[in-house]
Amino acid sequence: MPIFHTTSLTQMEYLTAQTLELPPLPIQRPLLMIGHGTRDAEGRQALLNFAAAYEALDPSRPVVPCFLELTGPTIQEGVEQCVERSYVELSVLPMLLFAARHNKDVTNELDRARARYPQLKFHYGRHFGITSRIIELWRSRLAQLDYPEYNPKQISRSDTVLLFVGCGSSDPDANGDVYKIARILWEGSGYSTVETCFIGITHPWLEEGFRRARFYQPKRIIVLPYFLFTGTLMKKIIKSTAQQQEQYPDISMICLPEMGLHPQLFSVLREREIETQQGLVQMNCEMCQFRLIGVK
Repeated sequence: MPIFHTTSLTQMEYLTAQTLELPPLPIQRPLLMIGHGTRDAEGRQALLNFAAAYEALDPSRPVVPCFLELTGPTIQEGVEQCVERSYVELSVLPMLLFAARHNKDVTNELDRARARYPQLKFHYGRHFGITSRIIELWRSRLAQLDYPEYNPKQISRSDTVLLFVGCGSSDPDANGDVYKIARILWEGSGYSTVETCFIGITHPWLEEGFRRARFYQPKRIIVLPYFLFTGTLMKKIIKSTAQQQEQYPDISMICLPEMGLHPQLFSVLREREIETQQGLVQMNCEMCQFRLIGVK
């Protein structure tokens, strides 16, 4: 039985995103969009494409993409682009799903930039976090998997296990959020159960996730990679799913695509950008290990 990788699901989403109407910005202030970074060329280009598409929806101010690590342009180079254009105030948004250690790394880089350019003022926004729009994004995609083109044997949700795959972090708060989102998606969905695992850094790893999913003797396993863009880890998940399909041909395997250029992401990003302009940014730091370290 062949594995289904549902990249075709994103085609209609992209067309919708191109015509999306966003609420107006209170201030036409440039936006520094910071991605994590990847050595994968497609993954790097995915963020650049996302930034270009987001700016095209509202060209009233520039959107400057850059990366925290592994590729360029770097954060410092992104800031330099804004300085060369004589900007003194910038909105800054981390293209991060959770408030893990990378959020701290981004603010450290902004501190370095501030030391070089003391005239600059940064308005730092929130990561994506747990939001109803992203939950709806995944519920919509899961609903499409009930259609015959993606479920030709019409396997019921009660015979299906959802395997939720996070990136993995050394930050327990971020890992806990992965479990929380997985649970929210599963509640009331009708799926047999949801198993949560990670592709790196922490346990349970992806292989263990598949083993746990098979424990329920499902007829179908839906792999949901909780990633913004493609990249090395996303491709590893797709490859691992294909290998699992070969080993267990009696179980239908389907791997959802990364979020990509989805209209819901653009809407969340606009909310985050407006927050930076209105001074309404609220960070969830109560459980952050870095905050606790800082107050010892």
